[in-house]
Amino acid sequence: MLKTDKNAYIKIIDILERSPKSRRALITAYIEALGLSREELLDRNTKSRANVERSKIGTVIDDMAKRGMIIKSAEGVYSAQDQKPVVIRKERCESEILKLLSASPMSKNALRRELQKAFGTEKTVSERDDNKLFSYMGETLRVMQREGVVILSDGVYSLAGKIAAKIDDISSMLNLKNTYLSKLHSRGGEFFETYFMNLLEKYVSLHGKTVVANSTTGGSADGGIDGIMQTVDCLGFRETVMVQTKNRSEPTNETTARGFYGAVCARQGSRGIFVTSSDFHPAAKAFFESLDDCVGIDGDKLFEMAVETHFGIKKTPSGLTVDEKII
Repeated sequence: MLKTDKNAYIKIIDILERSPKSRRALITAYIEALGLSREELLDRNTKSRANVERSKIGTVIDDMAKRGMIIKSAEGVYSAQDQKPVVIRKERCESEILKLLSASPMSKNALRRELQKAFGTEKTVSERDDNKLFSYMGETLRVMQREGVVILSDGVYSLAGKIAAKIDDISSMLNLKNTYLSKLHSRGGEFFETYFMNLLEKYVSLHGKTVVANSTTGGSADGGIDGIMQTVDCLGFRETVMVQTKNRSEPTNETTARGFYGAVCARQGSRGIFVTSSDFHPAAKAFFESLDDCVGIDGDKLFEMAVETHFGIKKTPSGLTVDEKII
């Protein structure tokens, strides 16, 4: 995007969303939208505000057409490009970073540019998509550095040698996680509630507890609790585990996390589990980590549970794959 007022790009989209316009009509509509006085509009000086804005907006229009942000017909009429929401998922961000770094080491700015191309956010006017993408990128790089997957040297990221040697296996697993979570997203909230409660039963049973009751509450008046599970261990200690599920691409914030914990306490649950098919904001993560009777499960952990229990992910002679009969 040109180093100019980003509001100009937004104004152009707003004007064209109302109706297509020729270049001259588009520039005129833009100038009118600025709310200039009659004297400013009639000022013919080359350095007048109206003339400076006309010159600038012509360049902006050309840039937007070149980037595919607006469409120019054969008759020279411009119209807004229908933009679908850009879906940015953490798991895909991981895959794209590994793919890029397996090709060659990159600086942070170079990674940003390539990720913008991969997700298509360089064609959107709003900064929201870019900010979300860069946030995921930064978090993913920090985790990858901590786990020894990537190395940062002189401002350049590269894959660690041990990772580069098995990049195909890692990429394959990340692609599987991306497919698994994408399929879950497509099934909606009600399916996710039932799926997770069944997954949780298999998971806790695998780790030594007996499930004596397991149900979803359902409905809008559930008080923030989507599922309740009762378990007993080998000594006969019973626990009531309360669950809230969120099947969405947006990260869960601290306010939502605290609201759920309040609901668990109010209903005297022994344990609380907040599960999201996406991720948690850092403050929400910190909140759950500060508790000893409530945990947050994100998309990464959800995938691990599915792999471990083979519920949603099945093992075949050729390797792991999504179980289409379940999801």
